[in-house]
Amino acid sequence: MNHAIDRFGDMADTWVAVTRLMADAQCVLTMRLLGLSGVWSLPEGESQTMVGEKVPVFTEAALSGTFAMMSGRSPHKVFRETLKPISSKASANRERLEDRGPLVFGRRVTRA
Repeated sequence: MNHAIDRFGDMADTWVAVTRLMADAQCVLTMRLLGLSGVWSLPEGESQTMVGEKVPVFTEAALSGTFAMMSGRSPHKVFRETLKPISSKASANRERLEDRGPLVFGRRVTRA
């Protein structure tokens, strides 16, 4: 019985991580699209950043998942190890872009 509860908790943690990644990715995508349309303040070179960050992050994710699998971890733990680099990058991007803020009449809105 206790093993089943631990397994359920591990799976719940995995789905929380997936949900958090989905929310962060959606926020980043929205802010980048708003920025490309001139509504959100984006840093210089954001277009190149969003393309250039993919290969290193997905390579790190593949290696993390491979190492976890080769060390004999369970499938949901391998999945979580694979998600970690992608999740941390998405979360960092969300925080970085949130701090930039929207543009009003072409100027950044400063927070009080």
